[in-house]
Amino acid sequence: MESKGRFFLPGLLLILSVLCQSGYSLQCYTCLNPGGKCTNVVNCTANHDACLHVKAETRSYYQCWRLENCNFDFLKKALGEKSLTYNCCQNNLCNGSDGMSKMGSTILLVTPLLAAFWSLFI
Repeated sequence: MESKGRFFLPGLLLILSVLCQSGYSLQCYTCLNPGGKCTNVVNCTANHDACLHVKAETRSYYQCWRLENCNFDFLKKALGEKSLTYNCCQNNLCNGSDGMSKMGSTILLVTPLLAAFWSLFI
């Protein structure tokens, strides 16, 4: 009976993480040519599954985007820019200057600690 408890918590955590993400829309920063750090956050629509950050010659773009359209040729044509660097990612607020959101990094740190704590009491 004791061995069932060891598998219960990790399984429960996995199911909860999948369920939490399934109904949750991606959050991205959205700005055009911000004078500093982009702080405007939006919930992306269902057809936008990535966050985009583009640095062009004179502008910077932060917005929700479709991952399948994250390639140099498509971005160059869509944005009308001749030269650019870009990054597409699929985590909340990952297109900001901080990279990963603080919430996402906190969850990544806490989950293994909860599993270790649970195993001590079973």
